Amino acid sequence: MVTSTANTILRNSHDSIGLAPIVGDHWAQRFLNRHPEYFIRKQQTIDADRKNAHDPANIRSWFEKYNAVCQQYHIHPGDQYNFDETGFRIGIGRDQFIITRDPNYPVYLGSATNRELVTVCETISGDGVVLPPMIIVPGVIHQQPWYTGTSIPDDYLVGTSETGYTNDELTMKWLQHFQRFSYQRLRGPYRLLLLDGFGSHLTKQFLDYCDHDKIIVFCLPPHTSHVLQPLDVVVFQPYKHYHAEAVEAATRLGCGEFDKAEFLDQIDAIRQRTFKASTVQSAFKATGLIPYNPDIVISKLREVPVRHTGRLSLPLVNKDL
Repeated sequence: MVTSTANTILRNSHDSIGLAPIVGDHWAQRFLNRHPEYFIRKQQTIDADRKNAHDPANIRSWFEKYNAVCQQYHIHPGDQYNFDETGFRIGIGRDQFIITRDPNYPVYLGSATNRELVTVCETISGDGVVLPPMIIVPGVIHQQPWYTGTSIPDDYLVGTSETGYTNDELTMKWLQHFQRFSYQRLRGPYRLLLLDGFGSHLTKQFLDYCDHDKIIVFCLPPHTSHVLQPLDVVVFQPYKHYHAEAVEAATRLGCGEFDKAEFLDQIDAIRQRTFKASTVQSAFKATGLIPYNPDIVISKLREVPVRHTGRLSLPLVNKDL
């Protein structure tokens, strides 16, 4: 993050034509060596963090801040979005039930299991709409068969990374993708973007872009995505289920290798089965966001006696808030 911020400063101060300079791989360490007033400290996560995350007082405080922002900026449910990434092992399905006359005969289905990871970035809105996704494919360059030999829609954004995971650069490309499609259906002057506090979501470049386009970034409290994030709570489980079904169906039809091209060919059909308007709306309802009802979440929290640690202070990260 230090390196990313330094590169953002260089880009903002670069006036000449051409690419802005960037710092080297070892710049951050040399910077710290030149400035002994800074110290490197290891951040530790302790079990108490997860306990405190389930503190009803903290959760209710977060809900109150969320509701206050929505009312202050008159944010329509259609302008409230939840963004998150989920990973798929491309060719990994799951065991299925079959009907047979012989209860003792072993039944196997030969399948080549491709364990490469694809990351899919999904965005849903409070009025039941899903925006076109960004798919991050493991690799260095784009392959023509991914597009000419598949049924992937033209409005999907496809990126590559060596690991198949997202990074700061790809997150910025997603943000521009989000701006394009969410702006087309804008109901009011502001949009609210609900997401977790992953590092690439909170770079200076990301937040400056959101400030400029009136996108209010509202972070989930740490360790609470399993109870507060609509995509996690309702959507991603059936998403994985329909992917596994697609792998199994392709195998039965003779597909010997469910690879990247097969995944890209099937992903739109998988998403159509997953992202129904009723499913998306139920995700916001189950997390107490739309309609606003914090008690849906708070009533499910396990009662754990913890010391009061004060109100959460970092859900809002936009400078003007």
